[in-house]
Amino acid sequence: MKKFTSLTVQMVYVAITGLQLIFVPNMMLATFGIPPTNEIWIKNLGIIVFILAILYYYIRKTTDMEVIKATIWGRLVAAGGIIVLALTSSMPILILFSTFDIATAAWTWFELKK
Repeated sequence: MKKFTSLTVQMVYVAITGLQLIFVPNMMLATFGIPPTNEIWIKNLGIIVFILAILYYYIRKTTDMEVIKATIWGRLVAAGGIIVLALTSSMPILILFSTFDIATAAWTWFELKK
């Protein structure tokens, strides 16, 4: 059974991001120069992001190769969307999120090829 370290790294990254959005969302918003919010949407987003971390955990555990390939495409699509948002919102710092997704997607692809 292959061990996908890249999925573990992605899972931890997504879990931390989700927890941060749930418990201290304004800290993350401040990093990007976005004004603080008390609206519930940001915490709802955090819950969804954290659920994604749980899915990564089970994907990593089961090592279903087709699902692992789907995570690569999902991360690349997410990265592309973030890049478009970053460029159209005049917030290029958001591209940092996409670089991590691209890097872990490429890492997973290389792990699949081993």
